[in-house]
Amino acid sequence: MRLRIGVALAILGVAVAVLVAGPWPHGVRLSDVLTGGTPVLPDGSRPVAGSMELSGHATFGAGQHPATLRLACDPAGSGLSAVLTVPHFAAAAEGFDVAGLEGDGHAAPLTGILVANAGGVRSVRMPAQGAETRDPDTGFSLTVAGARRGEDPLRGVTLALTQAGTRLTWTQASPRAGDQTLTAGFSVADSDAAALRTALGGCLAVPPL
Repeated sequence: MRLRIGVALAILGVAVAVLVAGPWPHGVRLSDVLTGGTPVLPDGSRPVAGSMELSGHATFGAGQHPATLRLACDPAGSGLSAVLTVPHFAAAAEGFDVAGLEGDGHAAPLTGILVANAGGVRSVRMPAQGAETRDPDTGFSLTVAGARRGEDPLRGVTLALTQAGTRLTWTQASPRAGDQTLTAGFSVADSDAAALRTALGGCLAVPPL
């Protein structure tokens, strides 16, 4: 009996070692799944972090403000994220509940992101976390983060942005009923698309599990 148990444990140990060693599809290894580590790419390398900013404009009521969209990839941490920043917006937006989006953000998906290019149109709705800074040139920022496991709606948006000619529209509703809506728009030029592929490739090469 002891011999049989020993043989079974030995076989199990070999099987686990093979599974851990991989490689798994898309370069994902079981060891990464179990430990939460960064996946291994097919060439044996690890995805690297990166970020890039796009410039655009935000419209609120009759007013227009400059805006920036920072897209970031942190393969070993938060994954994909997008941050919309509108300078001076907090001071000018009397008809928008800025404070209601601060802290942990609002549970409801008040952020709508739409991307359109020659390949079609894609839209997602997500919750956002807001932050008002003391720097008047920074003003107010809104952050949406992708999913670390399963299907990530932000990944599809980011993939669309790596194609030249893509237009992104960020629509932000206020958590307070009756308020106006903030709308920001950004366009992707040829050089932007190439730079985005390089900066965010670490989060696009390996789909989340």
